Amino acid sequence: MNFNNNEWFNVNEFKDGVWFISDKTGVNCFLVEGETKSLLIDTGWGLANIGELVGSLTSLPVNVVFTHGHPDHVNGAFQFSDLYIKSEDKKLMEMFYVKETREQIINRFKDILSSDFSIDDWVNAQITKPSHVSDGYIFDLGNRKLRVIECPGHTAGSICLLDTKDDILFSGDSLLAKPVLMNLETSLGLKTYLKSIEYVNSFADDFNIILSGHDEKPVDPIVMEELISGVSDIIQGKIEGKVEKTRFGDALQYNFEHTAINYNEDSI
Repeated sequence: MNFNNNEWFNVNEFKDGVWFISDKTGVNCFLVEGETKSLLIDTGWGLANIGELVGSLTSLPVNVVFTHGHPDHVNGAFQFSDLYIKSEDKKLMEMFYVKETREQIINRFKDILSSDFSIDDWVNAQITKPSHVSDGYIFDLGNRKLRVIECPGHTAGSICLLDTKDDILFSGDSLLAKPVLMNLETSLGLKTYLKSIEYVNSFADDFNIILSGHDEKPVDPIVMEELISGVSDIIQGKIEGKVEKTRFGDALQYNFEHTAINYNEDSI
């Protein structure tokens, strides 16, 4: 399968041994390198050769962990072998490796694919069986450890990853400056999400940078305070979002100063 990586990816070394990889659809992946291993956080859509890209950045063995099981984060998993995901999102991830599902997905991107992209190879791609991670799991990369912090809400198996060496929280889609999507079929209720972000906030002394799955730059940690306070107010009926039309259907959206949240009345 051939890809044109130069047209698809934008790569910046955010810190020594930490690469910020964004693609042309607005999805972020992150490569974190230690002394003995590297860890790739999410793989994007797999519509370019992120495996080749990662190999050009690090010569170390690479583990791949998924912040959650949505297709824009797991559909490049077939380019790697050592995969990790929280068990609650394993079936979700596998759903996006069903041929019929992948045929539906690829139709969205036909206008932006490179001319040498093999749709058949992508549609028929399969993955190795992922290992499961749970809260507290440590990826020891050698002189750098990343801790799994469970954060169910956006999906049942959503996680964040904490890199205490550089004080970075990799938040996936659980904490964003863009609207946090809690209005999806795979989303849990706001009460569950509130407990989750309160738990993540208990590690606030260990990070001062948040790198998310979709924002173009680091997220201001104040989003944590806004979401905890705001979601609590929504649950208590003190505030209510306004109806917005999204590609996932109508949702209530409440805009805070630095972030926003989409939700449904029946999923509080």
